[in-house]
Amino acid sequence: MRAAWPVLLVIVGGCYSYVAVGGTAPSDGADVQFELAAPRDVVLQDVTVHGITALQGRLLGASSDSVALAVVRLWGLEGRSYEATRIGVSLPRQDIATVREKRISPARSGLAIAAGSAGVVGMILGVRGLFGSGGGTTRPPPPP
Repeated sequence: MRAAWPVLLVIVGGCYSYVAVGGTAPSDGADVQFELAAPRDVVLQDVTVHGITALQGRLLGASSDSVALAVVRLWGLEGRSYEATRIGVSLPRQDIATVREKRISPARSGLAIAAGSAGVVGMILGVRGLFGSGGGTTRPPPPP
């Protein structure tokens, strides 16, 4: 049973994707990705990461000129990613080129449900094949 948890997490995690948000701003607390208009340096407490092109995290708040983000991951110029421990960063709005919000994907969810259902049916049929249909057992007749 414990082996099923990682599979379940992968299936459920696959139900989400980041979708570009047009004119509407995500609400506070939303999981978002920001692609920057130009690479910039990002200060994470005592560490400065140079040449960052994209950030991912939870939106803490937004004003007319900036957004605050609890950063989970950053991407650099060479495509390398860096993890962060939800450190707060403020970004000027003019530095942000694209905003994506994490949303449930109907297509991926349908595929996950179909794959999960097929797995359950396969397990049931496999167990039935190993142990029989589970019907009543007949005792052999007593010796004469």
